[in-house]
Amino acid sequence: MSTLEPRTVHQLVLVKASRLTTRFRKVRHQRGSRTHGWGTSGQHRGSGSRGGTGRAGRYRHKKSLLIKNKEFVNLHYVGKKGFTSVPQRTKRTGQAVNLGQVSSMLERLIDEKKAQLEGEKVVLDLKQLGFTRLLGGGSISRPIRVTVDHCSESALEKIKEAGGEAIVSPATTNTATTAAK
Repeated sequence: MSTLEPRTVHQLVLVKASRLTTRFRKVRHQRGSRTHGWGTSGQHRGSGSRGGTGRAGRYRHKKSLLIKNKEFVNLHYVGKKGFTSVPQRTKRTGQAVNLGQVSSMLERLIDEKKAQLEGEKVVLDLKQLGFTRLLGGGSISRPIRVTVDHCSESALEKIKEAGGEAIVSPATTNTATTAAK
Protein backbone atom coordinates (compact mmCIF):
# COMPACT_ATOMS: atom_id res chain seq x y z
CA MET A 1 0.00 0.00 0.00
CA SER A 2 1.39 3.40 -1.01
CA THR A 3 1.77 6.22 1.52
CA LEU A 4 -0.39 8.49 -0.62
CA GLU A 5 -3.41 6.19 -0.52
CA PRO A 6 -6.02 6.78 2.21
CA ARG A 7 -5.93 4.35 5.12
CA THR A 8 -9.22 5.09 6.89
CA VAL A 9 -12.75 5.82 5.74
CA HIS A 10 -12.43 9.39 7.04
CA GLN A 11 -9.30 9.96 4.97
CA LEU A 12 -11.09 8.50 1.96
CA VAL A 13 -13.93 11.02 2.36
CA LEU A 14 -11.44 13.90 2.68
CA VAL A 15 -9.58 12.83 -0.44
CA LYS A 16 -12.83 12.54 -2.38
CA ALA A 17 -13.99 15.96 -1.11
CA SER A 18 -10.75 17.59 -2.23
CA ARG A 19 -11.25 16.15 -5.71
CA LEU A 20 -14.95 16.98 -5.84
CA THR A 21 -16.25 17.58 -9.32
CA THR A 22 -18.40 20.60 -10.06
CA ARG A 23 -21.64 18.66 -10.35
CA PHE A 24 -21.30 17.33 -6.79
CA ARG A 25 -20.56 20.64 -5.14
CA LYS A 26 -23.01 22.04 -2.59
CA VAL A 27 -23.84 25.09 -4.67
CA ARG A 28 -25.18 22.90 -7.48
CA HIS A 29 -27.63 21.25 -5.09
CA GLN A 30 -28.64 24.60 -3.59
CA ARG A 31 -29.78 26.12 -6.90
CA GLY A 32 -33.31 27.41 -6.49
CA SER A 33 -32.92 27.78 -2.74
CA ARG A 34 -33.13 31.40 -1.67
CA THR A 35 -30.71 31.27 1.23
CA HIS A 36 -28.49 28.26 0.39
CA GLY A 37 -28.87 26.78 3.84
CA TRP A 38 -28.02 29.91 5.83
CA GLY A 39 -31.36 30.32 7.57
CA THR A 40 -34.02 32.94 7.13
CA SER A 41 -33.70 36.27 5.37
CA GLY A 42 -30.52 38.31 5.50
CA GLN A 43 -28.20 35.89 7.28
CA HIS A 44 -24.68 35.32 5.95
CA ARG A 45 -24.90 38.48 3.86
CA GLY A 46 -23.50 41.99 4.01
CA SER A 47 -20.87 43.45 6.27
CA GLY A 48 -22.70 42.69 9.50
CA SER A 49 -21.76 39.04 9.34
CA ARG A 50 -18.05 39.89 9.14
CA GLY A 51 -17.98 42.63 11.77
CA GLY A 52 -17.85 45.57 9.39
CA THR A 53 -16.17 46.19 6.06
CA GLY A 54 -12.42 46.45 5.63
CA ARG A 55 -10.39 47.54 8.65
CA ALA A 56 -13.44 48.46 10.74
CA GLY A 57 -13.13 47.31 14.34
CA ARG A 58 -9.40 46.65 14.19
CA TYR A 59 -8.94 48.10 17.68
CA ARG A 60 -12.01 46.43 19.13
CA HIS A 61 -13.51 43.15 17.98
CA LYS A 62 -10.86 42.41 15.31
CA LYS A 63 -7.89 43.11 17.59
CA SER A 64 -6.73 39.51 17.35
CA LEU A 65 -5.95 40.11 13.67
CA LEU A 66 -3.64 42.98 14.64
CA ILE A 67 -1.84 40.74 17.09
CA LYS A 68 -1.56 37.92 14.56
CA ASN A 69 -0.28 40.21 11.81
CA LYS A 70 2.04 42.05 14.25
CA GLU A 71 0.70 45.46 13.24
CA PHE A 72 1.45 47.00 16.60
CA VAL A 73 4.28 46.09 18.92
CA ASN A 74 3.07 47.48 22.24
CA LEU A 75 0.00 45.44 23.06
CA HIS A 76 -1.10 47.87 25.77
CA TYR A 77 -1.71 50.56 23.11
CA VAL A 78 -4.95 50.05 21.25
CA GLY A 79 -5.14 53.21 19.17
CA LYS A 80 -7.73 55.89 19.28
CA LYS A 81 -10.67 55.96 21.64
CA GLY A 82 -13.84 58.00 21.55
CA PHE A 83 -14.70 60.47 18.83
CA THR A 84 -13.33 63.64 17.27
CA SER A 85 -15.54 66.67 17.71
CA VAL A 86 -16.74 68.68 14.73
CA PRO A 87 -14.59 71.78 15.45
CA GLN A 88 -11.48 69.60 15.56
CA ARG A 89 -12.36 67.94 12.26
CA THR A 90 -12.94 71.23 10.46
CA LYS A 91 -9.86 72.96 11.90
CA ARG A 92 -7.47 73.99 9.12
CA THR A 93 -3.73 73.91 9.52
CA GLY A 94 -3.22 76.51 6.80
CA GLN A 95 -2.41 76.46 3.14
CA ALA A 96 1.09 75.96 1.80
CA VAL A 97 2.50 77.41 -1.40
CA ASN A 98 5.73 76.68 -3.23
CA LEU A 99 8.20 79.37 -4.19
CA GLY A 100 7.80 78.48 -7.87
CA GLN A 101 4.06 79.08 -7.65
CA VAL A 102 4.62 82.48 -6.03
CA SER A 103 7.07 83.33 -8.81
CA SER A 104 4.52 82.49 -11.49
CA MET A 105 1.81 84.53 -9.72
CA LEU A 106 3.86 87.70 -9.21
CA GLU A 107 2.83 89.57 -12.40
CA ARG A 108 -0.85 88.83 -11.85
CA LEU A 109 -0.65 89.87 -8.19
CA ILE A 110 1.01 93.18 -9.16
CA ASP A 111 -1.72 93.84 -11.74
CA GLU A 112 -4.44 93.07 -9.17
CA LYS A 113 -2.73 95.37 -6.61
CA LYS A 114 -2.22 92.48 -4.17
CA ALA A 115 1.56 92.98 -4.37
CA GLN A 116 3.49 96.27 -4.56
CA LEU A 117 6.72 97.22 -6.27
CA GLU A 118 9.43 98.98 -4.20
CA GLY A 119 12.19 99.64 -6.67
CA GLU A 120 13.05 96.21 -8.03
CA LYS A 121 11.65 94.32 -5.04
CA VAL A 122 8.14 92.97 -5.00
CA VAL A 123 6.47 93.27 -1.58
CA LEU A 124 4.03 90.47 -0.94
CA ASP A 125 1.98 89.44 2.11
CA LEU A 126 1.08 85.77 1.76
CA LYS A 127 -1.11 85.88 4.88
CA GLN A 128 -3.53 88.22 3.10
CA LEU A 129 -3.70 85.75 0.20
CA GLY A 130 -4.61 82.92 2.58
CA PHE A 131 -1.24 81.12 2.68
CA THR A 132 0.45 80.33 5.97
CA ARG A 133 3.49 78.35 4.80
CA LEU A 134 6.06 79.06 2.11
CA LEU A 135 7.89 76.00 0.81
CA GLY A 136 11.03 75.81 -1.33
CA GLY A 137 9.71 74.00 -4.39
CA GLY A 138 10.61 75.65 -7.70
CA SER A 139 12.78 78.70 -8.25
CA ILE A 140 12.52 82.48 -8.20
CA SER A 141 14.49 85.04 -10.20
CA ARG A 142 13.09 88.37 -8.92
CA PRO A 143 13.92 89.83 -5.50
CA ILE A 144 10.88 89.71 -3.23
CA ARG A 145 10.00 90.64 0.33
CA VAL A 146 7.55 88.05 1.64
CA THR A 147 5.57 88.16 4.89
CA VAL A 148 4.37 84.71 5.98
CA ASP A 149 3.77 82.66 9.16
CA HIS A 150 6.22 79.86 8.35
CA CYS A 151 9.00 79.59 5.79
CA SER A 152 11.16 76.54 5.03
CA GLU A 153 14.95 76.72 5.02
CA SER A 154 15.21 75.95 1.31
CA ALA A 155 12.75 78.76 0.51
CA LEU A 156 14.82 81.17 2.65
CA GLU A 157 18.01 80.24 0.80
CA LYS A 158 16.41 80.72 -2.62
CA ILE A 159 14.95 84.09 -1.63
CA LYS A 160 18.38 85.21 -0.36
CA GLU A 161 20.06 84.15 -3.62
CA ALA A 162 17.52 86.19 -5.60
CA GLY A 163 18.29 89.25 -3.43
CA GLY A 164 15.09 89.27 -1.40
CA GLU A 165 14.03 88.72 2.18
CA ALA A 166 11.45 86.73 4.10
CA ILE A 167 9.70 88.22 7.12
CA VAL A 168 8.28 85.54 9.37
CA SER A 169 5.72 86.39 12.01
CA PRO A 170 7.15 85.95 15.54
CA ALA A 171 4.17 83.90 16.79
CA THR A 172 5.30 80.74 14.99
CA THR A 173 9.05 81.28 14.80
CA ASN A 174 11.34 78.26 14.80
CA THR A 175 15.03 77.78 13.94
CA ALA A 176 14.50 78.06 10.21
CA THR A 177 12.25 81.12 10.23
CA THR A 178 14.46 84.07 11.04
CA ALA A 179 14.32 87.02 8.67
CA ALA A 180 16.76 86.57 5.80
CA LYS A 181 18.38 89.72 4.45
